[in-house]
Amino acid sequence: MSNNHSLKGMTPDATIGQIVSAEKNAGELLSSIGLSPKNHQSETLRSVCQQKKWSEVEVLKWLKKNQQHNGAQKNAKDKEEPPDFGKNLQKWCKYLEQHFLTRNTELLDDINRDFPRVHKIHGNQYEWLKNMQWYLDKLEEKLNYYFYFQRQKLFPLLESLKDPKKKVLHGTIKKVNSGIEIIEDDQNTILELIDAIEEKGQGLKNPEDACSTLRILNYNVKTLFSSLRKQIEIEREHLIPLVKQKLESG
Repeated sequence: MSNNHSLKGMTPDATIGQIVSAEKNAGELLSSIGLSPKNHQSETLRSVCQQKKWSEVEVLKWLKKNQQHNGAQKNAKDKEEPPDFGKNLQKWCKYLEQHFLTRNTELLDDINRDFPRVHKIHGNQYEWLKNMQWYLDKLEEKLNYYFYFQRQKLFPLLESLKDPKKKVLHGTIKKVNSGIEIIEDDQNTILELIDAIEEKGQGLKNPEDACSTLRILNYNVKTLFSSLRKQIEIEREHLIPLVKQKLESG
């Protein structure tokens, strides 16, 4: 059975052991929100969630969604070196789109959906949620522009650099240089906001009595931050130097 369908028919009445056996990433995912599979092998997800006062439906839905993206593998990618595309600018752009922009956009959407609800319910209980709200709003605003600019402006513009035999027009060089400057400025802002959110949010650690929604929210935020840092690292070490090199030689 393929990983993409291994949890498809599962219900909250499946045991933790059955869930972990069906999906290789489920154990790591459950552990990340504070549920140790080893301690609850023979218990159903429904039973464990009731003990913890979590929503079993929400947890199972989250497991299925992350299974589709191969949750543990995407975290491993953040630590791995990307493929070597050499001087192929289009392949670097495609790699960033497929492995970072798409997933990061989805994570941002999930966070934007869940944070207002968590903040409304637990804002008074956990002061750090209030402390990080302004910075998270600013990050959302910046990322929406950052992702849009890369997809709709910069990456299409870089298509003009793919033919080494074709002379790049002065107007194009000016636009590309301007686009790179915008990206570099945005990268600095994004990393500063991430650091501020982690500080204001007390490291995004789950309180002992945290509900499943807050735990999943924190997981998504930490996953997004890890992926953004890796995305920016790749852009700084590979994409941007290659663009500048092509402009200098063009």
